[in-house]
Amino acid sequence: MAALVEALNSPSPSWNLTGFVDDDASLRDQSVMGYPVHGGVEWLSQRENLFFSIAIGDGDARQQIAGQLSQSLIQPACLLHPSTSPHRTSEIKSGTIARKGVATAVDCRIGPHTVVNMNCTIGHDSTLEAFVTLHPGVHISGSVHLGTGVTVGSGSVVLPNTRIGSQATIGAGAVVTEDLPPDCTAVGRPAHPQ
Repeated sequence: MAALVEALNSPSPSWNLTGFVDDDASLRDQSVMGYPVHGGVEWLSQRENLFFSIAIGDGDARQQIAGQLSQSLIQPACLLHPSTSPHRTSEIKSGTIARKGVATAVDCRIGPHTVVNMNCTIGHDSTLEAFVTLHPGVHISGSVHLGTGVTVGSGSVVLPNTRIGSQATIGAGAVVTEDLPPDCTAVGRPAHPQ
């Protein structure tokens, strides 16, 4: 996350990264990439007038933390790497993280607290609901719908007009050719629920 903020701040600063938050007590008062670890989510929830980003790969964990912080006086940041190219007709909600090389086509909808890792593409008219995780190199074709909390493994491809139910997990390198139900794990080429 620090590398993303540093990229956003080059050449002119727009964010002031004050540090990290982690519930692991052994990390408190430590330093990560030169930034302090302040404390846990409880510490953060007691702050005011800050922005936060939940840089955790697990959508369920992001959802839990976002719930804990929903009544606090801080706001989720939307952090898009300078190399990303969201189209002006796309809508990207707060809390979203898009890393280097992400490209979106027209009329995409990306829900809150979604993480889109490096070199992912999202096709036209696609919807990613809240807490979706796209691992590096995922390609989402046009008119795809990913339900809340879907995780798509590295190098996977989701073909056009496909719906993936909430909390489904797509294994790395899979090719999704047809709709998948909620709460399943699908692997293979073509991907099938296990």
